[in-house]
Amino acid sequence: MRFHISANYQGYARARALESRLSADGHDVVWHASEEFDDNDDYTIYAIRAAQAVIEDEDAGVDSRGIVVGGTGAAEAIVTNKVAGVRAVHTDRPDVVIDARRHADVTILVLGADLVDDAASRELVDVLVTTPFLNNLDDARRVVNVAEFEASGTIEGWMIEYTSGSSGPRPAEG
Repeated sequence: MRFHISANYQGYARARALESRLSADGHDVVWHASEEFDDNDDYTIYAIRAAQAVIEDEDAGVDSRGIVVGGTGAAEAIVTNKVAGVRAVHTDRPDVVIDARRHADVTILVLGADLVDDAASRELVDVLVTTPFLNNLDDARRVVNVAEFEASGTIEGWMIEYTSGSSGPRPAEG
């Protein structure tokens, strides 16, 4: 799997540690932040670059994930999710990553270096790698609805109607 990793000055050390571990595990890792630590680095450009690279890979059929690391990760999550097509989650809990992978096909994990230590960061990345998207009808419909909204400002063109067993839009009762 390919990983696109970025960090600002607050997340730099944590991101470099994850980069080393993922490379040692045989993953293809692409670094999108400063080559050297710089305490003036800002998160915006690096988060955007990593997010864009994940989307480019997704469009090319390349199995990839992104990891964006900041101080708390909150601002990084905002900017990362501004890139069209991105589905990023910001959390310090493995169960949230599992749910986000299974049901929202999340491909980017945003970490707060101030909130999670090295061991927890590794665990969260492992969960990101090993948890599949379930791709059931309702989840796929929701992912498509979000993509349609990003592209056109509406979800009407891709509305998938309710079917038995679905939690989608239900037909009007007569």
